[in-house]
Amino acid sequence: MVKKIQLNDDQWKTLQALSRADARSLPASVIRVSDRLRSNGFVASDRQGRECLTDQGADRLGLGR
Repeated sequence: MVKKIQLNDDQWKTLQALSRADARSLPASVIRVSDRLRSNGFVASDRQGRECLTDQGADRLGLGR
């Protein structure tokens, strides 16, 4: 179970944008990701430095705003 960390509007929109980018195989490199999302394990970087939503991030999205 994912701890429901309160996210501000920008952080929430970032998770949503990364989710849509993953679903459409779009580049997520244009999406600005906060350190807080990374430090809580919601977003990770691949070897090329592209940001992607983690399973934990997807679970957090499932909890709702």
